[in-house]
Amino acid sequence: MKTLGRAAAALSATAAKLSADQQRLVVRYQARLPDVIAKVLAQLDPPADAQRIELTARGPVEVSQGAGIGELLSSEEGAKRLHDYALATGGDFKTWAGPTVGPVEIERRLGVPRSTLHLWQTKGLVVRLIDGVRKPVFPLEQFVESKPVAGIADVLEVIGEPNTTWMWLKEPHPLLGGATPLARLKRGALAEVMDAARTNFDQ
Repeated sequence: MKTLGRAAAALSATAAKLSADQQRLVVRYQARLPDVIAKVLAQLDPPADAQRIELTARGPVEVSQGAGIGELLSSEEGAKRLHDYALATGGDFKTWAGPTVGPVEIERRLGVPRSTLHLWQTKGLVVRLIDGVRKPVFPLEQFVESKPVAGIADVLEVIGEPNTTWMWLKEPHPLLGGATPLARLKRGALAEVMDAARTNFDQ
């Protein structure tokens, strides 16, 4: 198990260093990766101090098979389960949503009239969440200089579900070099973020 864990860590660290194009190839051809890795490893010489351990079976060998990866979910069902998981994780809305406020507080803090905020919401330019008491709130991190971060509308259009969209925007992403999609949007990397969103949500 230790060896397996180290191997997984080594592969993960290597994958994180790949370019965005290389990581997309890994995702696209993931079914062929085991054969590719096996061929590469077969060409490597074992370390000089490596010792082979011979194991002798003490009885009949039982052949078994795991349960596999389970059923393939539709994008709608996957989004619903992720949404439910987000609400259930830790039992605390702010744990995953971050600082959020309602329309009145948005107007007080950022000077954005509620009519403007409603218009942004109607056009899909901002992410609106529902907290535990069914009260609409808006994550403050999506605003820069009292305006929605450019590109949030594009990501929201691809993903669709607001809670899932916000969780995805806040999570470090391997295709973005470990940065969060939201951070990359704030630096103007819209095309890069959209490539990652379409890769993850099969658009």
